Amino acid sequence: MVHPVVPGPAVTEEERGSRDEPERDRMVIARSFLLAFGRPGKEQRDLILGSDWLEDLASRGWLGKDDPRKLRKGLPRDPGEWESFVLSTFDVGFPAPQVPLIETHYLKEGSPPEVLHENILYYKAFGCKLTEGDSDNPDHLRHQLGFLVILCWLESGAGAPPATARSARAARKEFVERHLLSWLPNAARQAERKAHPLWGGLLQALRAWLAEEFLPEDAEAGRCFET
Repeated sequence: MVHPVVPGPAVTEEERGSRDEPERDRMVIARSFLLAFGRPGKEQRDLILGSDWLEDLASRGWLGKDDPRKLRKGLPRDPGEWESFVLSTFDVGFPAPQVPLIETHYLKEGSPPEVLHENILYYKAFGCKLTEGDSDNPDHLRHQLGFLVILCWLESGAGAPPATARSARAARKEFVERHLLSWLPNAARQAERKAHPLWGGLLQALRAWLAEEFLPEDAEAGRCFET
């Protein structure tokens, strides 16, 4: 997981109070998607099965025509079965999982090492690093969403003074366009073909939120990527 190397500088109450509520809302939404596409566990299961999160996504228009009840249909309730369900979708399989959540898996043009290196450079630019054992896949969705959470945190004023918040705002727009919207549409289509309907719906919802929130003027990104 991507995390800050050191805590940010202190922020005054005046600076914190000047930030908009939508900025804090972005961080909450980013954290919920990070949990949904993170490692399998009780919190993830409760978010999807035991809360109205899917209904909230639908009410915002991000699930498209997907019905939350249908997306939950057939999902395992047992903790062990849930873990196997998530791992078999995203992490385990030969020659690859059903839906790898890795940017370079969907890259059809360009250099994978350059994409990996650019992800790392973004993380380092804001004093972040991957936890030990995660450095093999810096382009994994959970790392990219973890970094987006940090950028939203900095931008909200909770973790940084105004100058850093402005830098975070510029970086997250560029990062979302270059390293999330460039491959998520293809991952969503692959999930719709190969995995439980839940995952295609959630990947489409993530794509819709990112395009609406961070790139409203250009919801279609990633023209160098193919299915």
